[in-house]
Amino acid sequence: MRKQDQFGEHFSLILKEMFRRVGADYDTFDFDKEHWYNDYHWTIEENEDFINWLTDYLYNNSKARKELMSYTRKNKKACRSTASWFNLMWGWTTNPGNTNK
Repeated sequence: MRKQDQFGEHFSLILKEMFRRVGADYDTFDFDKEHWYNDYHWTIEENEDFINWLTDYLYNNSKARKELMSYTRKNKKACRSTASWFNLMWGWTTNPGNTNK
């Protein structure tokens, strides 16, 4: 079984969006690889745009909040905190230059 088959529905959707933003293929990626999140990079602006997208996604999706957050009430500050935490744990490495592999 592929590791990504074990991810929750919203966790997978968020990762797919993250992969799409750097031109990576979520479906064939090896998540068993140690430190897989260091394989791609994005700019500070791309990083911030992703956090904004994820904040809005969580804020507008109660099921996603239930899957990813311990405090599941519709609260923009809590959603932003969770988006930042997600990005810290699983986001791509941030470089000040262009996105690259």
